[in-house]
Amino acid sequence: MRVLRLGNSEDMRDDLPLESRAWHVAGAQLEAAVGEPVETVLRPIKPTAELPGLVDEWIEDARPDLVFLKVTWYWYAYESVPRRIERIFGRAGRPVARAGTAATRNPTVVRNSAFKLGRRAAHRLIGGDTPYPAASVLDVMEATVRRVLAHESIALLVKGTGGSREQAGDGFYGPVERFAERKLQVEGGIERFCDGLGVPYIGTPTRSEVSAAEAKRGDGIHRGELGHGRMGMHEGESMVAAWRAFNARG
Repeated sequence: MRVLRLGNSEDMRDDLPLESRAWHVAGAQLEAAVGEPVETVLRPIKPTAELPGLVDEWIEDARPDLVFLKVTWYWYAYESVPRRIERIFGRAGRPVARAGTAATRNPTVVRNSAFKLGRRAAHRLIGGDTPYPAASVLDVMEATVRRVLAHESIALLVKGTGGSREQAGDGFYGPVERFAERKLQVEGGIERFCDGLGVPYIGTPTRSEVSAAEAKRGDGIHRGELGHGRMGMHEGESMVAAWRAFNARG
């Protein structure tokens, strides 16, 4: 059995053991349920206009039995200070913006408590811009779902990820109220859309105290080994249910 996983950078982490990564844990659960080997093809995605066409190509190449589509909260909710600086100051702000972006890509820097404190202060003072507008994320996800459904022999499971952020308090995704509004627009919209088409949709459980503490020790955004294990178990159970429901329809 083959799963095409349309996920994000979490799936490509090389700082976690392979067997601890969420997609691997989920695949092992599905494998145990169906009684045959499961191969997971990883494709990190972004909500751009090109995505539905790319998904067609990946389906043609991978020939999956099930597609797992993740709607990543980062796209519509992460408020980037460098992005805001570049928008406000244009070319004059690009050097500062690029330096800030480069810093966030350094694992050692983003785990540093002083950097976290400074970044939070910058968010309060300057604010940030999200990578993509909420409305465009919803449009692209709906188009992608329709493109997968055009392949009638393939099961589909859609997952929203914002649930893990709901009780995290203010942070790099802005005040809780603003985050909740965006989440309702994007994930609420895609959930209603999937429901109308009979497509299984799952949310993300709120983080446990253990996984929340683990995240604070990291960069405040990505999950650690415990969080990946918990996430993988939830996704694996959901993929099993989606696969069984798809086959029950004949």
